[in-house]
Amino acid sequence: MRGTAGPKAWTGILLADLRFPGAHTLKERRGDLVSIRDRLRALGFSVAQTGPPDMPGRAWLAASCTAGTPGAVESLLSRAESIMLQGCVEVGSIETGVCLFDPSPEDCT
Repeated sequence: MRGTAGPKAWTGILLADLRFPGAHTLKERRGDLVSIRDRLRALGFSVAQTGPPDMPGRAWLAASCTAGTPGAVESLLSRAESIMLQGCVEVGSIETGVCLFDPSPEDCT
């Protein structure tokens, strides 16, 4: 039905380039990476390592969240950024984005 308010969701994503200067093996970086991942998941984020899988000194992490307002998503992203910066890893860069997911019946398949 046109004009009827339907479900909407605000989503956020954080992409981080993490550096592990003391790690010479994948096992050496695993503890720090698991700690960050677990703390983000405790906030309600979905987390995935997006690459590079074979470089012990570096990892790219993507974390996504969903909330009912853009302010709530921005707050979650800010908390996630703090988690990244508190760790004992170096952060090369952090990029974030917020968008509205508003499916209309005409767009759904």
